[in-house]
Amino acid sequence: MDRPLTRLLGEEERDTLHEQTLRVLEEVGVAYNTPAALDVLEGTEAVLDRDGLRARLPRELVMRSVEATPRKVLLAARDPAHDVVLGDGDLSFTSDGTATYVLDDETGERREGTARDLRTITRLFDALPDVDYVWPTISARDLDPLTANLEIEAIAFRSCSKHVQDEVRGPEYVAPLLDMFAAVGGAPVAERPVFSTINCTVAPLAHDGAMTEASIGLARAGVPIAIMPMPLMGTTAPITVAGAAVITLAELLSAVVLFQQAAPGCPLIASPEPASADLRSGLYVCASPEAAATVLACVEMAKQVYGLPTQGGGIGGDAKAPDFQDGIEAAGVLDALVGADSLVGVGCTDGAQTTSLATIVLHHDAAGLVKQRLRRPSFTVESCLVDDIRTVGPGGHYLGRSSTRRHARDAWQPDVLRRGTFEATRGRTLVHDALERAQSLLATHEVAPLPDDVDRHLDDVVATHRRLARRSGTA
Repeated sequence: MDRPLTRLLGEEERDTLHEQTLRVLEEVGVAYNTPAALDVLEGTEAVLDRDGLRARLPRELVMRSVEATPRKVLLAARDPAHDVVLGDGDLSFTSDGTATYVLDDETGERREGTARDLRTITRLFDALPDVDYVWPTISARDLDPLTANLEIEAIAFRSCSKHVQDEVRGPEYVAPLLDMFAAVGGAPVAERPVFSTINCTVAPLAHDGAMTEASIGLARAGVPIAIMPMPLMGTTAPITVAGAAVITLAELLSAVVLFQQAAPGCPLIASPEPASADLRSGLYVCASPEAAATVLACVEMAKQVYGLPTQGGGIGGDAKAPDFQDGIEAAGVLDALVGADSLVGVGCTDGAQTTSLATIVLHHDAAGLVKQRLRRPSFTVESCLVDDIRTVGPGGHYLGRSSTRRHARDAWQPDVLRRGTFEATRGRTLVHDALERAQSLLATHEVAPLPDDVDRHLDDVVATHRRLARRSGTA
């Protein structure tokens, strides 16, 4: 996709954010919270504090690690027709992950999500063409905690043929997951990365030790890692846009350093997701103008200054249901304009706590609309159609022209957003139409099943891990 790019930041502002971020990494450092991280950094220019599991990172080490990061990342799918390459100029969309609740679009009732919900929702994502890869949206509460991380990925692979992205919460899951990935992809994950992991840092300036250990192992195996700092302005980050951006970028770059030292050339994705804290209630707010400005600044720095493949938070927000507020918050254009290769969030509302079938379909229309609006039109001599203009002349029409017939299907058409007459939709809500569309897709869409031997292998991997975890007494 040839799309226009813009800037939020001037050159001086870029330089300021860059220099202050490097200053924080050099002078303050980060807490990696696992000896494994410091073992990786041993022998580099990093200044290590073994007792505090912290490291200060000189700018030379930071920038060398940034430069070593690939500019493109393959997100392979079990169906190669759905392969995605981040960094090649196209704009992709993915779902949002780990929602707790499912909203009933007819009754308005909300309940905890289940494995059945996860299967249904993932199959719906598979049916929607503008959802390019899938982050399992529901953290199913009825799964065995010992094996939930494995079972969720197994459900995702069975329920869609697209690339799967998710968190890996501890090093004990690395070996069984790599076994899964090789079976699903038909090749080692470094050759066909059918899965990418999300590594969430812990603001301010810290890393989750168990997740970091898992990500080191996955990086060494060739699994792409989406680094997702999520500081909250006013609580776990400074309250200003600039201060929150510095914290976000420092956490992002500290992860880049670690993973590039652990596995030189490993594929990484910058996925900055700072948000606001509502200081009146203490609640997480992801769609405030301040949070949006911070995300934009960080996406621009990650993509246009550091050259990293980048995910932005362009869809979804704080609305409690698929309503007018949700429509405003799901616009997603600005993140794409500053260079994001992918936008996260299709399907979730309420600060990524809640999903619904109607929300997914409506957000899918928003994603398609954003893609189309950012597609640069052709302005060639041929596309100006001056010969047609001459032939039709003043007062005529173009309905019968061959150019009209030839390009009639080029125009984007929404699934449920309305363009018909007022009378055609009288008494029906857009949410009702979206729910009906979701139900129709679920009734007709078939996901190609995994081969029988692969399907059985996934069950075996889960069962083996459960048995070993129970034997050792670890979760």
